[in-house]
Amino acid sequence: MNTHHQGGGRWAGQDRQDWQQHYPPYSEQQQQGYEGHDGYEGYDQQAQAYYGRQQTYGDQQGYGQQAYIPQQPTAQQHAYTPPQVRYQRPPDEYADAEYYVPEYTVVEPEPEPEPEPGYVLPEVPVSSWSVDNSRSAWISRGALVLILLVQAGLSYRLDGSAFAQEAKFLMSDGQLSGLVAQFGLSGVRALSLAWALGATALLFGATRMLFNSRAGLAAAAMYSVLESTAFTGRYASLHSLSLFLLAAALWLLARTRQASPVAVLLAAPFAALAPFAAYSAALYLPTLTVLAVLTAYRFRGAGAFVRGALFAAATGALCFVGVQLAGSPSGWNAHGTDSALQLLKDSAQWGGVVLLVAVIGAVGYIRRARMGEMPWAGGDAPGAVRRSLLGLTMCATALLAPLYQAWLGNGSSLHIHVGFGLLFAVPMAGLGVSRMMGAHFRYPQIGIMIYVAALVIGMAQTRELYRPPDSARMIGALREVVDTKGDYLTDDPEISAYYLRAQTRPAQWHQAERGEALAGAVKKGTYDAIVLRTATVPDALRGNEDYRLLAVLRPSGKSAGQETYRIWVKR
Repeated sequence: MNTHHQGGGRWAGQDRQDWQQHYPPYSEQQQQGYEGHDGYEGYDQQAQAYYGRQQTYGDQQGYGQQAYIPQQPTAQQHAYTPPQVRYQRPPDEYADAEYYVPEYTVVEPEPEPEPEPGYVLPEVPVSSWSVDNSRSAWISRGALVLILLVQAGLSYRLDGSAFAQEAKFLMSDGQLSGLVAQFGLSGVRALSLAWALGATALLFGATRMLFNSRAGLAAAAMYSVLESTAFTGRYASLHSLSLFLLAAALWLLARTRQASPVAVLLAAPFAALAPFAAYSAALYLPTLTVLAVLTAYRFRGAGAFVRGALFAAATGALCFVGVQLAGSPSGWNAHGTDSALQLLKDSAQWGGVVLLVAVIGAVGYIRRARMGEMPWAGGDAPGAVRRSLLGLTMCATALLAPLYQAWLGNGSSLHIHVGFGLLFAVPMAGLGVSRMMGAHFRYPQIGIMIYVAALVIGMAQTRELYRPPDSARMIGALREVVDTKGDYLTDDPEISAYYLRAQTRPAQWHQAERGEALAGAVKKGTYDAIVLRTATVPDALRGNEDYRLLAVLRPSGKSAGQETYRIWVKR
């Protein structure tokens, strides 16, 4: 309903015509010549006259004969605050426009500052995807202590009289071995255990820096239950010292990977001394040289090759000096008649489980640098080429000793030498266990199963291999018949010379042979006593009038299954 139907007849009729007569449209006003200031003054006077007339309409009750009563604004109208608008006067060039849209600027309120975050994520370390804080560090150290206690228990449960090689080592007059031999059999075995535990701890540290703490703990756990680790921890020799030196060199290579290339010289003395403690360590010096490059390439680029060259030159120079002073290590190229296939088969039994897990870890590491439990740690992972070379180097190193000794046909101490290669493969095995358990230990049962399997296999193999001769009763019987004047023939001259060193000299004991050599020695009658480990009486001594059988000593207890000691003395 418009104003015309509401009773506003004045506005719809005569008054509307009067308004149009006094105030023509805007276009007509322009034609009348509103120019300059005078035109605007006329317009203002007419507008004041018009608004003066409009005030009379309210008194005359134009809308339905009711007076207009102004209303106060409501609360809702007060609540609305329109935006601030600034109007500008139109410029002169737009004065002839029929409709004008004013320009305005909306002033928006300033945004409030964002609240500060409640916490800040720590910086991801370059060595791993885990957060290395003090709490996790102490947890890792506590877990490592438990692993070392298990390793010590596995080694300490092995006991018995001296092996022939242990007795030979204890009777050696070399500078290093002579110094160590002063501790006796029990003392040297305890020292070997300390070196073995130190090698495991250094292995954990190197793996943690190369990968992460989880992989380091898994690597240490698997290495601690290996047959070779438990055996060398209770074996009086320098094999455990050589392993400790190799582990120290590996740890220093990982520790100095971000430092100046000259810092790699700290690892050279440890690597150079290792072959003089055990000749098999010489096989792993090239591996250390390659790792010197791969561990630093991520941070140094081409400068990592300078680091590798410095390490190789320093290690080679120190080894040359050592050979000139102490001579070349013996036994490293001794050929034998053992079956190569059998040696490879035995090596697979002693280290196959760890090598398989290491290969799984290497494949997983090549495919993906991280497990994704920290997605913000992007852009800081090593490249696929470096990961591939690192995995290949560590896994292939485990094959060096088996292949080399199979080529020589010499299985001497192969069950110990296998552990040297596994020292480098175990970090990848630890990474494989960590990957199979998943992020945040999603599948811990997999890691537990692998550890238990390695533990059971290692315990069974160690018990089978660690079987020293049951020589206690044999030594007790010989004490009554030996002195410093006679000559003695035995299958274990080192053992007899060591245990009877207070009554005899080492030169009095001679290695026994079989066949014609034994028959000739018996016929000459040059030996005052003959001690053989044999199941039957040799033909040369059967019914011999020059020698009488003194004792037949069969092994008992855990040494059951060994050959019987038979002692003959000259009539």
